[in-house]
Amino acid sequence: MKYFCAISLSLCAVTLSAATLEVEISGMTKEGTLHLAVYSSKEVFESDEGDRPGPQPGIVAGSIKNIDTEVYKETFEIPAGIYAIGYYIDANENQKLDTNFIGVPKEEYGFSNNARGAFGPPSFESASFTLDSYLKLLMEL
Repeated sequence: MKYFCAISLSLCAVTLSAATLEVEISGMTKEGTLHLAVYSSKEVFESDEGDRPGPQPGIVAGSIKNIDTEVYKETFEIPAGIYAIGYYIDANENQKLDTNFIGVPKEEYGFSNNARGAFGPPSFESASFTLDSYLKLLMEL
């Protein structure tokens, strides 16, 4: 009986720590593949150049989907915490964010809080948000 109670309590704790993040991105003008990552790590967020598709440490959720609409919506069930989102639309399907010769992106991209960096991506702090139990995040290109 002791073990049953301990297991039941631990399952409740896992359930209580889960949170719902609704993401909506509008203003997209090009079709392509949307690459979106939900970052839990400042270091990974600030060093990611959009050239490594797939799971990585420091990324708790992500999505790679073909889009052909002006609005993208998705819901993620992730632990409560502090996160930042980065995304881009891969118009030529080469699985990376294309840039010009000085490093300026040629494809549509954005970040949570609609954050922008002066020269390069924004800081984790300017793009981060706190997810407690539920949050709907609206972003615009």
